[in-house]
Amino acid sequence: MRITNSMMLRSTMRDVGQSLNRYQQTQAKVTSGNAITTGSDDPAGTATALSIRRELSQLDQRSRSITDAQGWVNAADSQLDIMTTRLNRAKELTVASGNAITNMTPAARQAIATELRSIRSDLLNAANSTYADRPLFAGTAAGPAYSSTGAYQGNDDLVVRDVAPATTMTINVTGNEVFGVSGTGAGSLFEVLDRLATAIEGGNTSAIDTERANLTTAFDRVQAAAANIGTKQNALEALETRATNDKQALTSRLSDVEDVDLIESLVKVKAEETSYQAAIQMAAKALPVSLLDYLR
Repeated sequence: MRITNSMMLRSTMRDVGQSLNRYQQTQAKVTSGNAITTGSDDPAGTATALSIRRELSQLDQRSRSITDAQGWVNAADSQLDIMTTRLNRAKELTVASGNAITNMTPAARQAIATELRSIRSDLLNAANSTYADRPLFAGTAAGPAYSSTGAYQGNDDLVVRDVAPATTMTINVTGNEVFGVSGTGAGSLFEVLDRLATAIEGGNTSAIDTERANLTTAFDRVQAAAANIGTKQNALEALETRATNDKQALTSRLSDVEDVDLIESLVKVKAEETSYQAAIQMAAKALPVSLLDYLR
């Protein structure tokens, strides 16, 4: 087979071009810091990187869900703490009035009744508190959980958030759970306070004793709801820590796959540069002398 000048030229230029291409690709990786610039660089690594990125995206979504859940339960915990403080004051007033009601003047009994009704109003406001414009104690219903008369307007539905793979958490407590159900047994907390204020106002010791026991039951119910919310706070804190650790581990794995080893790549760049320079020099020697060389 006869080797012509054009064949030698094409072969030599192809070799030089390939050497230059390798040199440029290695340079690009060092400059960008990415070991994979195209899928063909490392098909297996590309598939792994895509899988890790999907996991990171799902983890980011769960982290946002956990953050929202934490905001909800923290807001509920804050309101339940306010309720506990106000209910403790109501219990103090009830005990004081029960022990000395017969010696109190009508004005003194009226003052206690007025403060109890103020506490009831504060509790009603707390019961209608919201987080991100969503009522905390109304289940999934929109609008205030309670009317101005203390009637429950919410439902008993659960507010649920995704907090881990294939795992959800109920983050709410409903008004009926916290304040009792109107019309059943002793009724709601608001009904108990209404009756208690009326009993103290009228000096009715028997009714005061009854409502004092009902108030204790209502207080215990609020405390149980607060404990429930506290348990959710602890669980969400643990889940947040786990999500943070998982994200760090995934990010590290992605870095191992995608990020370039700078020292190794710099050595490779130098080697590719040397190879390219050698290819150019060999090409200069191998290419045939042209007519222009004679003319010079």
